[in-house]
Amino acid sequence: MEAELVNYDDEEVAVLVTDEKGLDHQIAMDWSGAITYHGTDDYPHEPDDRTDDEQRIMCQVEERARYAAQQEFPEAAILDPMWDPEHLDAGLEALINYPLDRFHEQFRDFYEALADPAAFIEKPSINLEGVVVLKVFRFQGSEILDVAPVFVREVLNEREANDYGTFPNYPEDEQIVCAIPALEFEEGFTYEEDFHELVVEHVMAQIRDLYLHMGEEPPEEYLVQGVGKLDIHGDGIGET
Repeated sequence: MEAELVNYDDEEVAVLVTDEKGLDHQIAMDWSGAITYHGTDDYPHEPDDRTDDEQRIMCQVEERARYAAQQEFPEAAILDPMWDPEHLDAGLEALINYPLDRFHEQFRDFYEALADPAAFIEKPSINLEGVVVLKVFRFQGSEILDVAPVFVREVLNEREANDYGTFPNYPEDEQIVCAIPALEFEEGFTYEEDFHELVVEHVMAQIRDLYLHMGEEPPEEYLVQGVGKLDIHGDGIGET
């Protein structure tokens, strides 16, 4: 897809997006990223009247418009930082630069919760298919400043979840959230030898999925296997 800034004022930003079929979409959004107008006569106006593929394209177009607007106005808060590839890439650099001995100290609970989330949940029985394990760290520049204890979420349905642990109160533009469903590690997988690579590839896979989310081919360096974003417009690539 291609996108270009058309206009902006104190209330809105307007972006023209050309989708994968070469069709134009006029998108307007407020400065929080909320879409206020999506102009096209090439697709049904009502979501219920669209095919799954048409709905995917319409959603991806809006995400591509938000990303274009965020790039034009980097100081604005149009995208949630965790849905901005540049933010994730900066966090990835900090993670790669983090001393390995400190990583092994601070991320062991993440590994243990992925392997046995029940040990972190105060409940006699859980549905492991609904469990997501979260690990959050704070960074500035290329340096990790703090790593929060692991946080386990039991998703009951689209609207309800039970949380076990405390989500940290970091500034959103200084945090990276790793979120992976419970895993069964392959035979021979060890924490000391393999887990750092898994977490690095998870952040890379999130970047991969952000490009797919807006209908773009990810840069080659992010075409990794593994769990990335858990909910995008389009398909991710594989699982860990």
